[in-house]
Amino acid sequence: MKDEIRDIIVKYGKDILLSDEFQETFSQTHHMSTTVGDHTLGVAAEAVKICLRHGLTDDETLRNTVAASLCHDLGIMGREEKFNNNVQCLVRHPKQSAESYISMTGEQNERVLDSILCHMFPLKIRFPRYKEGWILTLADKIGASREKIGRPSVTASDRDELMRAASRFIKRARDEDC
Repeated sequence: MKDEIRDIIVKYGKDILLSDEFQETFSQTHHMSTTVGDHTLGVAAEAVKICLRHGLTDDETLRNTVAASLCHDLGIMGREEKFNNNVQCLVRHPKQSAESYISMTGEQNERVLDSILCHMFPLKIRFPRYKEGWILTLADKIGASREKIGRPSVTASDRDELMRAASRFIKRARDEDC
């Protein structure tokens, strides 16, 4: 992963990345070959690449896109207990992911919530109303496709470096506050 992409994900997603809820995502299998956490980091990386490629680099777009990307599949956590089958998971996890975003961040950002709720388009008929939602939807499909062919967007070393960078960022901020 390029440093610029990692730095953007850390800058706008550090609190989500270091949350207990997000840390749990690395223990839940997803798409049969990865974890929810690794998939989500890959989606965030793909989403940031799309933003950079298209000049969508303002703080609001990047913040919303990173937050939505990191939270879009949190509703999958505990899927064996919550859903009877894969169809139920496909249909219901976006709403549960949005609820997780709200409880984790305390925010009700309309663009982030719409992006999360609509990321299963076109499998679900509800389509995104904002550019961040279209970016997330495309990045999610790219990430899932890469995982299926054995070329994930984020490697284990990318993940480890991203999490270390987020920890360093938080530590620096705490040290400056003292």
